[in-house]
Amino acid sequence: MGSNKLGKFILGGALLGAVVSMLDRSTRQMTVTSLRTSYEKALYYKENPDVVKNQLQEKKDQVQTLYEQVKGDVDYIKSQVDEIKTLTPQVKEMFTDTKEAFTDSKSEYEQIIQDESTAASASSAQEDTSLPPMVQKKTQYQ
Repeated sequence: MGSNKLGKFILGGALLGAVVSMLDRSTRQMTVTSLRTSYEKALYYKENPDVVKNQLQEKKDQVQTLYEQVKGDVDYIKSQVDEIKTLTPQVKEMFTDTKEAFTDSKSEYEQIIQDESTAASASSAQEDTSLPPMVQKKTQYQ
């Protein structure tokens, strides 16, 4: 019983709000224009139901085309994601192999550089004895 009164008061408030808003001239003119336009459209569609049918068919075709495009895009993205999933372990393995190769090469390069520096110092020491004593002293200070 209480909900029955609530509904009546809500309806009464809505009607009262509509009446108060109609006191404004521009609101009243816009409302009358909108009602006339709606009434004329309703009469037109009542007399020409084929137009409504054609418009609905066009909208249906547009929505269907959009759906097919989205579906195609989703399928493409899914295939790309699957491809990435299969490539990820291969790429990870490739990175690991490359890292190991660089690590091995680094130790080999360090050994080569160390061998060259010791060979160069040994050869420079041998060359120093063959140089005159004055030149030997100059190379020691450099």
